[in-house]
Amino acid sequence: MFVISKKLAFFIALATLVSISGCQNLPDSQAKPIITFIDTNKFDTDLSASLVAIKNPIEVNFYTPITPNEIPPRLEKWLSIVSNSGGKVNISQPVGEPTPKSPTLVLGLFSGLWNAFKIFSADSSAKTMEDAIKSRDANIQLARNAQGNLYIQKITFIEKVSK
Repeated sequence: MFVISKKLAFFIALATLVSISGCQNLPDSQAKPIITFIDTNKFDTDLSASLVAIKNPIEVNFYTPITPNEIPPRLEKWLSIVSNSGGKVNISQPVGEPTPKSPTLVLGLFSGLWNAFKIFSADSSAKTMEDAIKSRDANIQLARNAQGNLYIQKITFIEKVSK
C-alpha cells in the first residue's frame, strides 16, 4: 500500500490546480451590444466579438462628434467590408430633414479609400472582420448639433434582412 503524506498530497493538488487553470481560455473581448469607438485594435476586437456573439443590433457610439466627411479609417474599413460583402450601408438623416436622393454616393468615398488601403497594407485581421460582419447591414444615424453642424450620432450594425 502506498502512503502519501499530507504535504505531498497538498503539493500534488496545488500543482494540478495550477496546471488546469493554465489551460483555461480567457476571452480576449467580452461581447457588448453598445461599443464606444476608440481608434485602437481593441475596438476591432470588441466589435468582432460582439458581431459574432450577439445577433441583435450592435451600436457604435462616439466620445467626440465626427462628421460624415471625417470618418476615421478604422471605421471606414468596417463600413467598406459591409458594402463589399453584400450588405447595405444606409444613411439616416436627422429627424425632420429631407433625405437626399442618393445617400449611397457618400459611401463610394470610404469604399474607395478602404480598397486602396487594403492594396498597400497586408491586414491579417481583414478575413476575421469580414467573417464577423458578413451577415450585417450598417445604419449611419446623422444628427445636428446646436450650431447646425451635421455629425454622426451612432452607427448600428443590424442583421441583413432576408429576401
